Amino acid sequence: MSEHGLRHSELPQDVLLDAMWEPGLRTLEGRARRIPKIRGRAQEVAAMTTWRRWQDWVVVGLGVVLFLTPFAFGAAATSTAAYTAYVLGVLIALAGLLNAAMKDAGGLKLIPAVLAVILFVSPWLFGFSAVTALAWSAWVIAILVVLATGSLFAMQNRRATAS
Repeated sequence: MSEHGLRHSELPQDVLLDAMWEPGLRTLEGRARRIPKIRGRAQEVAAMTTWRRWQDWVVVGLGVVLFLTPFAFGAAATSTAAYTAYVLGVLIALAGLLNAAMKDAGGLKLIPAVLAVILFVSPWLFGFSAVTALAWSAWVIAILVVLATGSLFAMQNRRATAS
């Protein structure tokens, strides 16, 4: 029933146009609107949209940390190790930003993981495994990037089963 004592279907059209409907309170028929509440894991999955995935920001941060490691350990003069950290740090950070900017990155989510595998083998591949500080930072950051990317895929699977 409306404020005029009539049903919605019995109201004249001009009354329907003049009626002020406030979202979240009641519909024109007088019934309360049901607003679904999201709790628990479903809320976490619903928040996984563009620029909001924590995994992408972790990858960006790890790329920046990798870029800064030659300066932190005073190994900026070690050319091969330092240049590897600079190049792969920038590429990993850009790949994280690319994934963060896209709502559904699809196969592009694998780019940081592939770069992390290259980073993991780079001390042996480029011959700087004797530079222990940069070699260990490359190994640790590569493992953390793979874990963050794997967590992103786990959340995607959880989202698929929640729908």
